[in-house]
Amino acid sequence: MADALRTDMGGIGRYRRLASVDVLDPRLTVVEQFTRSRWLWASVVVFLLGVFSLVRLNVILTADIKTDTGTVPGLNSDAMWQSANYAFPTLAVWSILFLAVDRWRPQRWLLWALALFWGSSIAAYGSIVVNSWAAERLSIDQNGNQLAGARAAIYVAPFVEEFFKATVLFLVAFLDRRRLTSKLSLVSLAGLSAIGFAFSENIVYFARAIVYGSMQASTGDVAAAVAQLVQMRGLWTSFGHPLFTSMTAMGLAIGLRSRAKVVRVLSPIAGYLLAALLHMTFNTVASLFPDNYQKTIYFSIALPILAGVVMYAVVQVFREGRVIRYRLSDYVMAGWVPDTYPLLFSKIFQRLRMLVLSPWWGNPLATYKLQRAVSELAYLRDQITRGTVDAAGLWRERELLYAIRDFHAAGALDDARGLKPYWKKPQPAYLTSWAPPVYPGPAGIGGQLPAPAMVSPPLGSAPTQSVVDPRWGPPKA
Repeated sequence: MADALRTDMGGIGRYRRLASVDVLDPRLTVVEQFTRSRWLWASVVVFLLGVFSLVRLNVILTADIKTDTGTVPGLNSDAMWQSANYAFPTLAVWSILFLAVDRWRPQRWLLWALALFWGSSIAAYGSIVVNSWAAERLSIDQNGNQLAGARAAIYVAPFVEEFFKATVLFLVAFLDRRRLTSKLSLVSLAGLSAIGFAFSENIVYFARAIVYGSMQASTGDVAAAVAQLVQMRGLWTSFGHPLFTSMTAMGLAIGLRSRAKVVRVLSPIAGYLLAALLHMTFNTVASLFPDNYQKTIYFSIALPILAGVVMYAVVQVFREGRVIRYRLSDYVMAGWVPDTYPLLFSKIFQRLRMLVLSPWWGNPLATYKLQRAVSELAYLRDQITRGTVDAAGLWRERELLYAIRDFHAAGALDDARGLKPYWKKPQPAYLTSWAPPVYPGPAGIGGQLPAPAMVSPPLGSAPTQSVVDPRWGPPKA
Protein backbone atom coordinates (compact mmCIF):
# COMPACT_ATOMS: atom_id res chain seq x y z
CA MET A 1 0.00 0.00 0.00
CA ALA A 2 2.82 2.41 0.87
CA ASP A 3 4.51 1.85 -2.48
CA ALA A 4 1.26 2.52 -4.30
CA LEU A 5 0.79 5.78 -2.40
CA ARG A 6 4.35 7.05 -2.90
CA THR A 7 3.56 8.28 -6.36
CA ASP A 8 3.37 11.92 -7.37
CA MET A 9 1.62 13.07 -4.18
CA GLY A 10 2.13 16.75 -4.98
CA GLY A 11 -0.05 17.08 -8.08
CA ILE A 12 -2.36 14.22 -7.11
CA GLY A 13 -2.83 15.66 -3.62
CA ARG A 14 -3.94 19.03 -4.98
CA TYR A 15 -6.23 17.30 -7.48
CA ARG A 16 -7.82 15.28 -4.72
CA ARG A 17 -8.26 18.27 -2.43
CA LEU A 18 -10.09 20.14 -5.17
CA ALA A 19 -12.38 17.13 -5.54
CA SER A 20 -12.84 17.05 -1.72
CA VAL A 21 -11.27 13.61 -1.37
CA ASP A 22 -9.10 12.73 1.59
CA VAL A 23 -5.35 12.81 1.00
CA LEU A 24 -3.02 10.37 2.73
CA ASP A 25 0.69 11.03 2.30
CA PRO A 26 2.78 8.23 3.87
CA ARG A 27 5.93 10.30 3.58
CA LEU A 28 4.77 12.65 6.35
CA THR A 29 5.21 11.90 10.02
CA VAL A 30 2.36 12.13 12.51
CA VAL A 31 3.55 15.54 13.69
CA GLU A 32 3.79 16.85 10.12
CA GLN A 33 0.33 15.58 9.27
CA PHE A 34 -1.03 17.22 12.42
CA THR A 35 0.60 20.60 11.81
CA ARG A 36 -0.41 20.62 8.14
CA SER A 37 -4.03 19.83 8.88
CA ARG A 38 -6.37 22.59 7.77
CA TRP A 39 -8.71 21.74 10.62
CA LEU A 40 -6.01 22.42 13.20
CA TRP A 41 -5.63 26.01 12.06
CA ALA A 42 -9.35 26.43 11.47
CA SER A 43 -9.93 25.29 15.06
CA VAL A 44 -7.36 27.78 16.35
CA VAL A 45 -9.03 30.63 14.46
CA VAL A 46 -12.53 29.63 15.62
CA PHE A 47 -11.33 29.28 19.20
CA LEU A 48 -9.76 32.74 19.22
CA LEU A 49 -12.84 34.30 17.62
CA GLY A 50 -15.05 32.49 20.12
CA VAL A 51 -13.07 33.72 23.11
CA PHE A 52 -13.18 37.26 21.73
CA SER A 53 -16.95 36.95 21.21
CA LEU A 54 -17.54 35.71 24.76
CA VAL A 55 -15.48 38.58 26.20
CA ARG A 56 -17.39 41.13 24.14
CA LEU A 57 -20.70 39.53 25.11
CA ASN A 58 -19.81 39.84 28.76
CA VAL A 59 -18.89 43.51 28.30
CA ILE A 60 -22.13 44.27 26.46
CA LEU A 61 -24.45 42.42 28.81
CA THR A 62 -22.93 43.65 32.08
CA ALA A 63 -22.87 47.33 31.06
CA ASP A 64 -25.61 49.64 32.32
CA ILE A 65 -27.83 51.20 29.64
CA LYS A 66 -28.87 54.83 30.05
CA THR A 67 -32.28 55.84 28.71
CA ASP A 68 -34.45 58.94 28.86
CA THR A 69 -36.36 57.55 31.82
CA GLY A 70 -33.39 56.26 33.81
CA THR A 71 -30.72 53.58 33.78
CA VAL A 72 -31.27 49.92 32.95
CA PRO A 73 -28.85 47.86 35.08
CA GLY A 74 -26.62 45.33 33.37
CA LEU A 75 -26.40 41.65 34.22
CA ASN A 76 -24.23 40.58 37.13
CA SER A 77 -22.10 37.46 37.36
CA ASP A 78 -24.27 35.79 40.03
CA ALA A 79 -27.39 36.06 37.87
CA MET A 80 -25.54 34.77 34.82
CA TRP A 81 -24.10 31.75 36.66
CA GLN A 82 -27.52 30.96 38.10
CA SER A 83 -29.04 31.26 34.62
CA ALA A 84 -26.35 28.98 33.19
CA ASN A 85 -27.37 26.29 35.68
CA TYR A 86 -30.98 26.67 34.55
CA ALA A 87 -30.05 26.49 30.85
CA PHE A 88 -27.56 23.63 31.03
CA PRO A 89 -30.06 20.68 31.19
CA THR A 90 -31.62 21.77 27.91
CA LEU A 91 -28.18 22.00 26.32
CA ALA A 92 -27.18 18.55 27.59
CA VAL A 93 -30.35 16.74 26.50
CA TRP A 94 -30.48 18.22 23.00
CA SER A 95 -26.74 17.72 22.48
CA ILE A 96 -27.07 14.01 23.30
CA LEU A 97 -29.99 13.70 20.89
CA PHE A 98 -28.14 15.34 18.01
CA LEU A 99 -25.02 13.27 18.66
CA ALA A 100 -27.17 10.13 18.59
CA VAL A 101 -28.63 11.12 15.20
CA ASP A 102 -25.25 10.98 13.46
CA ARG A 103 -24.52 7.26 13.86
CA TRP A 104 -23.65 5.82 10.45
CA ARG A 105 -20.41 7.73 10.02
CA PRO A 106 -20.16 10.02 13.04
CA GLN A 107 -18.29 13.26 12.73
CA ARG A 108 -15.09 13.62 14.67
CA TRP A 109 -15.43 15.18 18.11
CA LEU A 110 -13.57 18.26 16.87
CA LEU A 111 -16.35 19.21 14.44
CA TRP A 112 -19.01 18.61 17.07
CA ALA A 113 -17.15 20.83 19.53
CA LEU A 114 -16.59 23.52 16.89
CA ALA A 115 -20.29 23.60 15.96
CA LEU A 116 -21.40 23.83 19.58
CA PHE A 117 -18.79 26.48 20.41
CA TRP A 118 -19.62 28.45 17.27
CA GLY A 119 -23.30 28.69 18.14
CA SER A 120 -22.78 29.60 21.78
CA SER A 121 -20.13 32.27 21.17
CA ILE A 122 -19.64 33.65 17.65
CA ALA A 123 -23.24 33.27 16.49
CA ALA A 124 -24.60 34.68 19.75
CA TYR A 125 -22.27 37.70 19.66
CA GLY A 126 -22.86 38.45 15.99
CA SER A 127 -26.61 38.20 16.41
CA ILE A 128 -26.83 40.46 19.44
CA VAL A 129 -24.69 43.12 17.76
CA VAL A 130 -26.67 43.16 14.51
CA ASN A 131 -30.05 42.84 16.25
CA SER A 132 -29.24 45.71 18.61
CA TRP A 133 -28.14 47.90 15.73
CA ALA A 134 -31.30 47.09 13.74
CA ALA A 135 -33.52 47.71 16.76
CA GLU A 136 -31.97 51.15 17.22
CA ARG A 137 -32.58 52.00 13.58
CA LEU A 138 -36.21 50.88 13.81
CA SER A 139 -36.88 52.80 17.03
CA ILE A 140 -35.67 56.21 15.84
CA ASP A 141 -39.18 57.56 15.39
CA GLN A 142 -40.82 55.36 17.99
CA ASN A 143 -39.04 56.60 21.14
CA GLY A 144 -38.08 53.06 22.10
CA ASN A 145 -41.58 51.64 22.48
CA GLN A 146 -42.35 47.90 22.49
CA LEU A 147 -43.79 47.94 18.97
CA ALA A 148 -40.42 48.85 17.51
CA GLY A 149 -38.80 46.01 19.48
CA ALA A 150 -41.41 43.59 18.16
CA ARG A 151 -40.70 44.66 14.59
CA ALA A 152 -36.99 43.99 15.10
CA ALA A 153 -37.74 40.54 16.56
CA ILE A 154 -40.04 39.67 13.66
CA TYR A 155 -38.36 41.17 10.61
CA VAL A 156 -34.66 41.29 11.53
CA ALA A 157 -33.79 38.66 14.16
CA PRO A 158 -34.89 35.58 12.15
CA PHE A 159 -32.66 36.37 9.18
CA VAL A 160 -29.72 37.47 11.32
CA GLU A 161 -29.78 34.57 13.76
CA GLU A 162 -30.31 31.89 11.13
CA PHE A 163 -27.44 33.32 9.12
CA PHE A 164 -24.97 33.24 12.01
CA LYS A 165 -26.06 29.80 13.24
CA ALA A 166 -25.76 28.20 9.79
CA THR A 167 -22.45 29.83 8.89
CA VAL A 168 -20.52 26.99 10.51
CA LEU A 169 -22.19 24.52 8.11
CA PHE A 170 -21.03 26.47 5.08
CA LEU A 171 -17.57 26.76 6.64
CA VAL A 172 -17.31 22.97 6.94
CA ALA A 173 -18.65 22.53 3.40
CA PHE A 174 -16.10 25.00 2.07
CA LEU A 175 -13.09 23.52 3.89
CA ASP A 176 -13.85 19.81 3.62
CA ARG A 177 -17.22 18.83 2.20
CA ARG A 178 -16.38 15.12 2.16
CA ARG A 179 -17.10 15.10 5.92
CA LEU A 180 -20.74 16.01 5.21
CA THR A 181 -21.71 12.56 4.03
CA SER A 182 -25.47 12.65 4.62
CA LYS A 183 -28.40 14.78 5.69
CA LEU A 184 -28.17 13.35 9.18
CA SER A 185 -24.59 14.52 9.46
CA LEU A 186 -25.56 18.07 8.53
CA VAL A 187 -28.63 18.06 10.78
CA SER A 188 -26.43 16.96 13.68
CA LEU A 189 -23.98 19.84 13.20
CA ALA A 190 -26.81 22.33 12.66
CA GLY A 191 -28.58 21.15 15.80
CA LEU A 192 -25.44 21.51 17.90
CA SER A 193 -24.85 25.04 16.62
CA ALA A 194 -28.48 25.96 17.26
CA ILE A 195 -28.64 24.51 20.76
CA GLY A 196 -25.39 26.28 21.63
CA PHE A 197 -26.97 29.54 20.46
CA ALA A 198 -30.12 28.80 22.46
CA PHE A 199 -27.97 28.11 25.54
CA SER A 200 -26.40 31.57 25.41
CA GLU A 201 -29.74 33.20 24.60
CA ASN A 202 -31.46 31.45 27.51
CA ILE A 203 -28.76 32.67 29.89
CA VAL A 204 -29.45 36.26 28.80
CA TYR A 205 -33.24 35.89 29.16
CA PHE A 206 -33.07 34.17 32.54
CA ALA A 207 -30.48 36.60 33.92
CA ARG A 208 -32.50 39.62 32.81
CA ALA A 209 -35.56 38.24 34.59
CA ILE A 210 -33.55 37.67 37.77
CA VAL A 211 -31.95 41.12 37.73
CA TYR A 212 -35.18 42.92 36.88
CA GLY A 213 -37.07 41.05 39.59
CA SER A 214 -34.44 41.90 42.19
CA MET A 215 -34.49 45.60 41.23
CA GLN A 216 -38.27 46.08 41.09
CA ALA A 217 -40.28 45.60 44.26
CA SER A 218 -43.59 45.36 42.41
CA THR A 219 -42.77 42.29 40.34
CA GLY A 220 -44.22 39.80 42.82
CA ASP A 221 -42.78 36.32 43.21
CA VAL A 222 -39.51 36.50 41.27
CA ALA A 223 -38.63 32.82 41.76
CA ALA A 224 -41.98 31.69 40.35
CA ALA A 225 -41.66 34.02 37.36
CA VAL A 226 -38.14 32.78 36.59
CA ALA A 227 -39.26 29.15 37.00
CA GLN A 228 -42.10 29.73 34.53
CA LEU A 229 -39.70 31.31 32.04
CA VAL A 230 -37.25 28.41 32.44
CA GLN A 231 -40.03 25.92 31.85
CA MET A 232 -41.26 27.77 28.76
CA ARG A 233 -37.89 28.33 27.06
CA GLY A 234 -36.03 25.34 28.44
CA LEU A 235 -38.73 22.73 27.80
CA TRP A 236 -41.81 23.61 25.79
CA THR A 237 -40.20 25.81 23.12
CA SER A 238 -36.64 24.43 23.32
CA PHE A 239 -37.01 22.79 19.91
CA GLY A 240 -37.33 26.15 18.14
CA HIS A 241 -33.74 27.00 17.24
CA PRO A 242 -32.72 23.42 16.30
CA LEU A 243 -35.83 23.05 14.16
CA PHE A 244 -35.21 26.28 12.25
CA THR A 245 -31.52 25.66 11.58
CA SER A 246 -32.23 22.09 10.47
CA MET A 247 -34.08 23.52 7.47
CA THR A 248 -30.89 25.22 6.30
CA ALA A 249 -28.94 22.01 6.93
CA MET A 250 -31.28 19.92 4.78
CA GLY A 251 -31.19 22.48 1.99
CA LEU A 252 -27.39 22.42 2.04
CA ALA A 253 -27.37 18.61 2.10
CA ILE A 254 -29.58 18.45 -0.99
CA GLY A 255 -27.29 20.89 -2.76
CA LEU A 256 -24.13 18.94 -1.92
CA ARG A 257 -25.61 15.68 -3.22
CA SER A 258 -26.86 17.12 -6.51
CA ARG A 259 -25.01 17.40 -9.84
CA ALA A 260 -27.13 20.29 -11.13
CA LYS A 261 -25.50 23.65 -10.51
CA VAL A 262 -28.86 25.36 -10.17
CA VAL A 263 -29.88 22.98 -7.39
CA ARG A 264 -26.53 23.42 -5.68
CA VAL A 265 -27.08 27.17 -5.52
CA LEU A 266 -30.81 27.43 -4.93
CA SER A 267 -31.27 24.55 -2.48
CA PRO A 268 -29.19 26.06 0.38
CA ILE A 269 -30.82 29.45 -0.20
CA ALA A 270 -34.29 27.89 -0.09
CA GLY A 271 -33.44 26.05 3.13
CA TYR A 272 -32.19 29.27 4.72
CA LEU A 273 -35.31 31.21 3.70
CA LEU A 274 -37.54 28.44 5.06
CA ALA A 275 -35.65 28.51 8.36
CA ALA A 276 -36.05 32.31 8.56
CA LEU A 277 -39.76 32.03 7.71
CA LEU A 278 -40.41 29.51 10.47
CA HIS A 279 -38.39 31.64 12.89
CA MET A 280 -40.34 34.73 11.86
CA THR A 281 -43.66 32.94 12.40
CA PHE A 282 -42.53 31.79 15.84
CA ASN A 283 -41.47 35.30 16.90
CA THR A 284 -44.68 36.81 15.53
CA VAL A 285 -46.84 34.49 17.59
CA ALA A 286 -44.73 35.06 20.72
CA SER A 287 -44.73 38.86 20.32
CA LEU A 288 -48.23 39.76 19.14
CA PHE A 289 -50.67 36.98 20.06
CA PRO A 290 -52.29 36.52 23.48
CA ASP A 291 -51.43 33.50 25.60
CA ASN A 292 -54.55 31.49 24.69
CA TYR A 293 -53.85 31.90 20.96
CA GLN A 294 -50.22 30.97 21.52
CA LYS A 295 -51.23 27.67 23.10
CA THR A 296 -53.61 26.93 20.24
CA ILE A 297 -50.96 27.60 17.61
CA TYR A 298 -48.40 25.66 19.64
CA PHE A 299 -50.45 22.46 19.72
CA SER A 300 -52.00 22.80 16.25
CA ILE A 301 -48.99 23.96 14.21
CA ALA A 302 -45.69 23.87 16.11
CA LEU A 303 -45.90 20.36 17.52
CA PRO A 304 -47.11 18.78 14.22
CA ILE A 305 -44.16 20.40 12.40
CA LEU A 306 -41.80 19.06 15.05
CA ALA A 307 -43.33 15.58 14.78
CA GLY A 308 -42.93 15.71 11.00
CA VAL A 309 -39.25 16.60 11.28
CA VAL A 310 -38.67 13.80 13.79
CA MET A 311 -40.37 11.29 11.49
CA TYR A 312 -38.28 12.57 8.60
CA ALA A 313 -35.10 12.01 10.65
CA VAL A 314 -36.18 8.46 11.51
CA VAL A 315 -36.88 7.72 7.85
CA GLN A 316 -33.45 9.11 6.96
CA VAL A 317 -31.81 6.72 9.42
CA PHE A 318 -33.28 3.72 7.60
CA ARG A 319 -32.63 5.29 4.22
CA GLU A 320 -28.94 5.78 4.99
CA GLY A 321 -28.79 2.13 5.98
CA ARG A 322 -30.17 1.14 2.59
CA VAL A 323 -27.64 3.38 0.85
CA ILE A 324 -24.79 1.64 2.67
CA ARG A 325 -26.20 -1.80 1.85
CA TYR A 326 -26.67 -1.07 -1.86
CA ARG A 327 -23.28 0.57 -2.33
CA LEU A 328 -21.39 -2.16 -0.49
CA SER A 329 -23.11 -4.71 -2.73
CA ASP A 330 -21.16 -3.21 -5.65
CA TYR A 331 -17.89 -4.22 -3.98
CA VAL A 332 -19.26 -7.66 -3.14
CA MET A 333 -19.97 -8.29 -6.83
CA ALA A 334 -16.42 -7.18 -7.60
CA GLY A 335 -15.09 -9.58 -4.95
CA TRP A 336 -13.38 -6.84 -2.93
CA VAL A 337 -15.30 -7.20 0.36
CA PRO A 338 -16.96 -10.23 1.99
CA ASP A 339 -20.56 -10.92 1.05
CA THR A 340 -21.68 -10.42 4.67
CA TYR A 341 -20.65 -6.76 4.77
CA PRO A 342 -23.76 -5.23 3.10
CA LEU A 343 -26.09 -6.84 5.63
CA LEU A 344 -24.02 -6.45 8.78
CA PHE A 345 -22.72 -2.93 8.24
CA SER A 346 -26.10 -1.51 7.19
CA LYS A 347 -27.80 -2.34 10.51
CA ILE A 348 -27.16 -0.16 13.53
CA PHE A 349 -27.78 -3.03 15.96
CA GLN A 350 -25.19 -5.26 14.31
CA ARG A 351 -22.62 -2.46 14.23
CA LEU A 352 -23.22 -1.73 17.89
CA ARG A 353 -22.95 -5.44 18.68
CA MET A 354 -19.54 -5.56 16.98
CA LEU A 355 -18.27 -2.68 19.08
CA VAL A 356 -19.64 -4.13 22.32
CA LEU A 357 -18.21 -7.62 21.73
CA SER A 358 -14.90 -6.49 20.25
CA PRO A 359 -13.06 -6.53 23.62
CA TRP A 360 -13.76 -10.28 23.86
CA TRP A 361 -13.55 -11.37 20.23
CA GLY A 362 -11.33 -8.81 18.54
CA ASN A 363 -9.55 -5.48 18.70
CA PRO A 364 -11.90 -2.63 19.80
CA LEU A 365 -9.89 0.15 18.12
CA ALA A 366 -9.51 -1.80 14.89
CA THR A 367 -13.25 -2.59 14.93
CA TYR A 368 -14.14 1.08 15.30
CA LYS A 369 -11.80 2.09 12.49
CA LEU A 370 -13.15 -0.72 10.30
CA GLN A 371 -16.71 0.55 10.68
CA ARG A 372 -15.67 4.10 9.80
CA ALA A 373 -13.71 2.90 6.76
CA VAL A 374 -16.59 0.74 5.50
CA SER A 375 -19.09 3.58 5.94
CA GLU A 376 -16.83 6.07 4.19
CA LEU A 377 -16.33 3.58 1.35
CA ALA A 378 -20.09 3.21 0.91
CA TYR A 379 -20.70 6.97 0.93
CA LEU A 380 -17.81 7.54 -1.45
CA ARG A 381 -19.26 4.97 -3.84
CA ASP A 382 -22.62 6.74 -3.61
CA GLN A 383 -21.00 10.07 -4.49
CA ILE A 384 -19.14 8.48 -7.42
CA THR A 385 -22.35 6.97 -8.80
CA ARG A 386 -24.14 10.31 -8.40
CA GLY A 387 -21.34 12.10 -10.24
CA THR A 388 -20.51 14.53 -7.42
CA VAL A 389 -16.96 13.12 -7.08
CA ASP A 390 -14.82 12.58 -10.15
CA ALA A 391 -11.96 10.15 -10.79
CA ALA A 392 -10.10 11.46 -7.74
CA GLY A 393 -12.42 9.31 -5.65
CA LEU A 394 -10.86 6.17 -7.12
CA TRP A 395 -7.63 6.89 -5.24
CA ARG A 396 -9.46 7.16 -1.95
CA GLU A 397 -11.50 4.08 -2.82
CA ARG A 398 -8.34 2.01 -3.19
CA GLU A 399 -6.91 3.35 0.05
CA LEU A 400 -10.09 2.44 1.93
CA LEU A 401 -10.05 -1.09 0.54
CA TYR A 402 -6.44 -1.48 1.66
CA ALA A 403 -7.37 -0.05 5.08
CA ILE A 404 -10.27 -2.50 5.46
CA ARG A 405 -7.91 -5.37 4.76
CA ASP A 406 -5.37 -4.03 7.28
CA PHE A 407 -7.99 -3.52 10.00
CA HIS A 408 -9.26 -7.04 9.48
CA ALA A 409 -5.73 -8.39 9.82
CA ALA A 410 -5.29 -6.32 13.01
CA GLY A 411 -8.13 -8.18 14.70
CA ALA A 412 -11.20 -6.11 13.84
CA LEU A 413 -14.48 -7.88 14.52
CA ASP A 414 -16.66 -7.81 11.39
CA ASP A 415 -19.27 -10.43 12.30
CA ALA A 416 -20.68 -10.68 15.82
CA ARG A 417 -23.59 -13.00 15.09
CA GLY A 418 -23.84 -15.78 17.64
CA LEU A 419 -21.08 -14.34 19.84
CA LYS A 420 -21.49 -13.53 23.51
CA PRO A 421 -19.28 -11.93 26.11
CA TYR A 422 -17.51 -14.36 28.39
CA TRP A 423 -15.48 -14.22 31.55
CA LYS A 424 -12.12 -15.92 31.68
CA LYS A 425 -12.10 -18.47 34.52
CA PRO A 426 -8.84 -19.18 36.37
CA GLN A 427 -7.38 -22.47 35.21
CA PRO A 428 -6.32 -25.03 37.89
CA ALA A 429 -2.58 -25.39 38.36
CA TYR A 430 -1.33 -28.76 37.12
CA LEU A 431 2.11 -30.30 37.75
CA THR A 432 3.38 -30.49 34.22
CA SER A 433 7.10 -31.19 34.58
CA TRP A 434 8.20 -33.61 37.32
CA ALA A 435 11.37 -35.61 37.54
CA PRO A 436 11.23 -38.70 39.73
CA PRO A 437 13.67 -38.63 42.63
CA VAL A 438 16.80 -40.71 42.59
CA TYR A 439 16.32 -44.02 44.36
CA PRO A 440 16.69 -44.60 47.28
CA GLY A 441 14.97 -41.41 48.19
CA PRO A 442 11.65 -40.32 49.60
CA ALA A 443 9.73 -41.84 46.68
CA GLY A 444 6.97 -44.00 47.96
CA ILE A 445 7.07 -42.66 51.47
CA GLY A 446 3.54 -42.15 52.64
CA GLY A 447 2.19 -43.58 49.39
CA GLN A 448 2.12 -40.23 47.65
CA LEU A 449 4.44 -41.05 44.75
CA PRO A 450 5.24 -44.48 43.38
CA ALA A 451 8.78 -45.71 43.65
CA PRO A 452 10.56 -46.19 40.34
CA ALA A 453 10.55 -49.77 39.15
CA MET A 454 13.78 -51.73 39.64
CA VAL A 455 15.17 -53.68 36.79
CA SER A 456 16.17 -57.12 38.00
CA PRO A 457 19.59 -58.31 36.89
CA PRO A 458 19.64 -61.33 34.64
CA LEU A 459 19.83 -64.74 36.28
CA GLY A 460 23.31 -65.97 37.09
CA SER A 461 24.86 -62.55 37.15
CA ALA A 462 25.99 -60.77 40.27
CA PRO A 463 25.63 -57.10 40.87
CA THR A 464 28.83 -55.18 40.46
CA GLN A 465 28.03 -52.97 43.41
CA SER A 466 25.96 -53.57 46.46
CA VAL A 467 22.81 -51.57 46.78
CA VAL A 468 23.47 -51.15 50.51
CA ASP A 469 26.85 -50.24 51.92
CA PRO A 470 28.02 -53.45 53.69
CA ARG A 471 29.84 -51.37 56.26
CA TRP A 472 26.63 -49.87 57.44
CA GLY A 473 25.25 -51.12 60.69
CA PRO A 474 24.24 -50.24 64.20
CA PRO A 475 26.80 -48.43 66.29
CA LYS A 476 29.12 -50.75 68.12
CA ALA A 477 29.39 -50.65 71.80
